[in-house]
Amino acid sequence: MSKILERVFGAETSATPGPGARPDSGTADLAALKTQARKSGRRITKVESALEDQARAAALDSLFENENWEEIAALYFNARYAITGWEGFKLSEKQERVLGASMGTCMRLLLAIDPRWVALVIFSVNMTAFVTDKELSYRRMLVDAQASRKGSDNGGNRPKG
Repeated sequence: MSKILERVFGAETSATPGPGARPDSGTADLAALKTQARKSGRRITKVESALEDQARAAALDSLFENENWEEIAALYFNARYAITGWEGFKLSEKQERVLGASMGTCMRLLLAIDPRWVALVIFSVNMTAFVTDKELSYRRMLVDAQASRKGSDNGGNRPKG
């Protein structure tokens, strides 16, 4: 009975083998199975986990560098300048840096709160950029069409001289 308990629970029993007795082969097999199970479980060590965390942090640091957010933060002003042509909408380099830094900080905080917010912001900015690009292209097409109509109207009417 003690050998059965030892095999099942891996605990030693009070019965000890005599001086010439061999270890039970079942006990040796059980110990080998336990060792193999521990090895095959492939748990990540603390060192491996720390290295993965460092790599993840480095990737996030490069993503959240302020210059990566400058263009996104300046999108409204660039679009307004493109639509109106008014120089007042152009941002200085310092203004772009300030906006990029604050937006990068905001994105880091959103990532800490809930990463889905960062994805939502990035989608919204991309959508806005595409819409703005298409609207500007359409506006240019209308202006060009209007200019060509005016040109053809004036082309037939030569000033008398």
